[in-house]
Amino acid sequence: MTNEWLEFKAYTDAPVFLAENKQSTAFIGRFTVRMIKQNKGFSRIFTILARGYLFHNADGTLRTDDPYERTEESRRFLCAWCSLPYETVSNKALAFHTSFPELHSEFPNLVDENGAGWYYRYLHSLSDYIKKNKENVTKKLHCFAEKKTLKAIEVTWVNKLIQYQYSIYNNRSSADFPLLFDTAIADALVLGPLRTEAVVLPDETLQKIKACGVNAKTERLMITLAEYYIANKEPDCDWIIMPRTNISAYLGSATYMESYENKMPEGFMEKKPEMGGVSAVRINL
Repeated sequence: MTNEWLEFKAYTDAPVFLAENKQSTAFIGRFTVRMIKQNKGFSRIFTILARGYLFHNADGTLRTDDPYERTEESRRFLCAWCSLPYETVSNKALAFHTSFPELHSEFPNLVDENGAGWYYRYLHSLSDYIKKNKENVTKKLHCFAEKKTLKAIEVTWVNKLIQYQYSIYNNRSSADFPLLFDTAIADALVLGPLRTEAVVLPDETLQKIKACGVNAKTERLMITLAEYYIANKEPDCDWIIMPRTNISAYLGSATYMESYENKMPEGFMEKKPEMGGVSAVRINL
């Protein structure tokens, strides 16, 4: 979770599906059923994508040009990733597109000649894999093999994709649409280059967590949260924003945090009251 370059690669490389056992959902990568069906966790995904494009070359090394001069290119990068192979314009006055085949020459790995973007192809590849391997895939994922489920996801995605393209200065860009390409790009410029190495906990901290005597899954959650906290804590503040959805996806289950955070020792993690779906936390190491 703390090697952000690997996170970027997980959302841009061709996905590989391989179910380890019938109960595992980890093979669907950095997504969960809830993320796909409810469009959760995409704020971090878009910001990771924008940071990777603005600050890095294809091999992960840092670019030397000015990222502020490439914001329009990064917007096209996000459009290519989100693109659908068909056009739907729900508001002719705004005329936002949902298909970007013209970006294939610029971003050949993200969108094909027909306008099918990375995310669209990921969903259909996942569906095809499940259809062929139902006996090895947990039943909670069988829904993605159904045409009606994919269609419902795409209908929602069309509306989301139109909203994502609203300008940050548009008077319709209210709290109803908290996630925009513009806000993701702005966050990316502030956060800077992706971390290309994982955070490793000091032995003292690791042993302290292991000494708590919790079960293996709770211990894994505690270690992941501690690593993320160290990686993202600012020197002048003890609180960080915890992307709960994305951490659960990294750990392989939509309900990972919900299931195991209440099993962590009291005082390990403090939380401020949640506001707008955002959770600020402090980890006491």
